[in-house]
Amino acid sequence: MAGRVIAVDLGAYSVKVAVATAGWGQAHVVDFMERAVPVGDRADALARSAAVAHEVLREIATEADTVYVGVPGDLVSSRVIEFGFRHLKRADLEKAVGGELEGLLPFDLDDIVYAFDSLPRDLGVAEPPAEAAVPGDDEPTFVGGGTHDRPPPGVIAPPAAGMRVLACAMLQDRARELLDRMTIGGEEPRGLVVAPTGLSRVAERTLGGGDAVAIVDLGHHRTDVAVVKSGRTVFTRTLSRGGRDLTEAIARAWNIPYDEAEKAKHADGYVASEAEPPPSDAWRRVADVLAAELLPLARDIRRTLRACRAETGGEATSIALVGGGSRLRGVASYLAEQVGLPVVRLSPDQAAGLLGQDLAQQAPADVAACAAGIALDAATGGVLYDLRQGPLAFRADFSFLRQKVAHLAAIALVVIAFAAVNAYAALYELRASEDALEQRIAAESAQTIGKPLTAEEVLAKVGPAKKKAASPLPKMTAYDILLEINAKLPPKKEVTLDVKNIDIRPGQISLTATAADTKQIAAIEKALQSIDCFEDVSKPSISSGPNGTKAFSITIRSACM
Repeated sequence: MAGRVIAVDLGAYSVKVAVATAGWGQAHVVDFMERAVPVGDRADALARSAAVAHEVLREIATEADTVYVGVPGDLVSSRVIEFGFRHLKRADLEKAVGGELEGLLPFDLDDIVYAFDSLPRDLGVAEPPAEAAVPGDDEPTFVGGGTHDRPPPGVIAPPAAGMRVLACAMLQDRARELLDRMTIGGEEPRGLVVAPTGLSRVAERTLGGGDAVAIVDLGHHRTDVAVVKSGRTVFTRTLSRGGRDLTEAIARAWNIPYDEAEKAKHADGYVASEAEPPPSDAWRRVADVLAAELLPLARDIRRTLRACRAETGGEATSIALVGGGSRLRGVASYLAEQVGLPVVRLSPDQAAGLLGQDLAQQAPADVAACAAGIALDAATGGVLYDLRQGPLAFRADFSFLRQKVAHLAAIALVVIAFAAVNAYAALYELRASEDALEQRIAAESAQTIGKPLTAEEVLAKVGPAKKKAASPLPKMTAYDILLEINAKLPPKKEVTLDVKNIDIRPGQISLTATAADTKQIAAIEKALQSIDCFEDVSKPSISSGPNGTKAFSITIRSACM
């Protein structure tokens, strides 16, 4: 039981839970369970799913288990961000990504948590396939993910001059609420993983690491699309369409209750295509009703892949369907014709690659895909989009070690004993080497200057070593200076700062800006004085600014440039 990783996929129709274990660099899914979520309004779907997941975790989780919760894609905003630089330190890149997200999202940086990963510089794009217009091909219905702009069909992003990152952000309050809902016995989940990014491990385990592939998870309330290349997520979006729309269409067309329509969809749901034409007029009516709902979904998938191509250069060459909606008869052929790419469902061999041979015969791999992907990522330490960052960062609880104090103490004593023996052996060898060198110095000095000398005497005759020349490289670049100023300035809640001009030259920095009042200017001056590299910060020159603000300028002398 020790060392298990439990991953939770908060579906609207059912909650999926996968259990994985790790060993020697590999992870395996060892158990899977699915539990239905009570039917209710869309507005409280997350609360109902979280309640069911909480109940499952109380039944199966132990203190030694580590829990990761998949954050539904409609709670997350994902953006592809391009920078003109490369090889930036992780801490500096994190600040740069945060600054870009604050400009792209309608929230303050202090109100969100975010995770990101760099994308391959060249995703190896081929020529884009021809795309035919579809009637009703208007704007896509996005609820999570990149911009809503519709890129032209043939636009392909060139290789980045600097670097691109995929960043996923979530409101901090919503993340905190989800953590509270999933806390068991005072133990919070170890991670909040952006659920669509867990599909990358599904592609790696089932489809190999060749061309880019789009994993489409057809859920009940939403559809997740993740474009994966070489086991890494390069683009993701969540569409606000799913199996519930099909159920409601059946209920309207045949005037039956929702529960009966859901059963009818599972038993007789079908959508026609040229590859799978309807066998009768009755089946054609079923197909027409469902096609009316699936056509907008196919359009949104096609536009998502087009946006991926335009923003990252990544070109999906095929689509793999997972999720409960992938079981609808004819849906793979229908989407293949509408999107213009090969569409497949997981084969038995691919299901075994994801879940293992034994578990794949008992558990539905298509439904388990997202939870299994998150579990495998977490078990191997490969989670890249964990939203437990900043104020929500996980704080490890080591209380379980108390049960093993005696065992650990014995191990520590053995390690100390071996270290002592090793240190004594090294010291003995060092002293022997020192004696040999002393004898050699005495012999060489007797031969050279006529009498034997010690090492100290030789150094005294040679004289002190020359002082090492100072490095011509600056301690900080202009970009480093900007980052340092940004880190030291008071938060937005305390000062209203509008920088008009900042001139960074060797040895001197000039700052011109406006603030609300002289008190805020004094706080800014104090913050600048706290920077180690700033030797002298001049008194601000203050004048009246626009709209009752105060304009000021400060000159700084720096020793780090």
